[in-house]
Amino acid sequence: MNENLQYSATWPTTVGAVSIIVGGLSLFGGCMALTGMSEIEQLHTAVPFGEGQMNEALLAQLAETAPPDWLSSSASMLVVLFSISLAAFGMSLLLRNPKGVSRLRWWAGLYIVFSFGAAIAQWMPRMELVRSNSEVQALFLAQLTLSLPLYLVLPVFLLVYLNLKKIRNEVTLWR
Repeated sequence: MNENLQYSATWPTTVGAVSIIVGGLSLFGGCMALTGMSEIEQLHTAVPFGEGQMNEALLAQLAETAPPDWLSSSASMLVVLFSISLAAFGMSLLLRNPKGVSRLRWWAGLYIVFSFGAAIAQWMPRMELVRSNSEVQALFLAQLTLSLPLYLVLPVFLLVYLNLKKIRNEVTLWR
């Protein structure tokens, strides 16, 4: 009967596939950041007003108040590593590997901490610019209301769902 339960559950396939897809999409964004398109430039496309592209004066102000280049590069490399890890752990879940579940829990916790840390590191040096420029303020609010919550949906879901008693009990039946 345990074998029937093990192979009748569809959540490992669903959660594993979602993890692989989100990992791949995040890898794309991380690679874009590594090649020079900052998250702020990516985020600017989500702001519903402005000229569509950032003007030179705004780009110069953002560059002046930007965190150090090494920090931005490190964050982009971490996004790539988190993305590859998520896809790999999703594949592990498809194979019903119990270690994949615990690794996804760890990934989720670390990714939440990383996401908040990256947002703080990106915006703290720019808070004066946020107060004085409405376009930068819109970018800041878009980060807080669109980007950050979207980054956190999957890790929060994984932490909650993978810690349900029913799921933990099922994972103990996996070999």
